[in-house]
Amino acid sequence: MLTPVIDYFNSISAMPQELVDDLLKLTNIKEFKKDDIILKAGKVSNHTCWILKGLVRHYYLKDTEEITTKFLWEGAAITSVFSYYTRKPGNENIVALEDTTLAILHYDQMQYLYKTYPAFNVIGRVITEQYLYMLEIEVYNLRKSKAEDRYQFIVKHFPHLLQRVPLKYISTYLGMNLETLSRIRGKK
Repeated sequence: MLTPVIDYFNSISAMPQELVDDLLKLTNIKEFKKDDIILKAGKVSNHTCWILKGLVRHYYLKDTEEITTKFLWEGAAITSVFSYYTRKPGNENIVALEDTTLAILHYDQMQYLYKTYPAFNVIGRVITEQYLYMLEIEVYNLRKSKAEDRYQFIVKHFPHLLQRVPLKYISTYLGMNLETLSRIRGKK
């Protein structure tokens, strides 16, 4: 079941068999049903997870409104970055938008792999670089002044989200209300 993660890691840097064996031994597979909470705000994020199947949403509460910060799907690594790296409680909630299967690695086990295997350090660095690259693109897009431009970014780069994610979540991700999003979509 962990084969996609192993293949992805190997595409970044060839892993010695001992590292593969440790990953297989240390990583747990867990199933979440649609709407299950994977991480609750106020808790420390103790795990990095890779999505083997499914889709998740990160969000925080602003007063009583849920504000979506990201969507992640098959192949993506998920965690509350602030909480995971500071070891402090975070503000993000992570919820399954579909039935989701995760490969889960505890923070302490991740640190062990970093200390033990130079190849895993390379893999971690490249994944972090990819995350930062995508984060910069998202931040740039979400700061565009025109709501239609923000929506077109989703259409161009992540069209599958329009079939998989309720519009109410896409609207908060794009920083607009549902009525504005519906009006923009109606112009097509």
